[in-house]
Amino acid sequence: MDKDPNMAAALRVVSELQKLNGADTLSDPTKTPVVRVKVETVDGRPAGEALLNPRAAEEIGDVAGVLTEYALAMPADYQAGRTVPAPTPELDPLLVADLEDMFADIDPASYLADVFAGPDAESSIAAYEEITGEWDGQL
Repeated sequence: MDKDPNMAAALRVVSELQKLNGADTLSDPTKTPVVRVKVETVDGRPAGEALLNPRAAEEIGDVAGVLTEYALAMPADYQAGRTVPAPTPELDPLLVADLEDMFADIDPASYLADVFAGPDAESSIAAYEEITGEWDGQL
């Protein structure tokens, strides 16, 4: 196994692209790939490739676009996530108190109408129990 962090990062990219394409293909196995993505380390060592169907290719483009917009609009925030350890943001104690008060005022019984109106009763009840702290982890 290659211990090089650059190769590990490149292999992860290839793996995730292949998984995305595989998930996209599950819905329609006849989809034809439209994009071939070859991934190499910065020094040119090949890590692998992924063939992407139309939807997977479009979604990768969308994700890259969102990340680019974020990095350009908020460069300090984008770079902050790259420090080790990441800086811990200061929390406004008044805001935290307001949120705690807001959630303390919510009556779980007010959700019951939504629970019983849900299309999948079992999942709706499990979601309700998760919110109220009664969920046993079983569906």
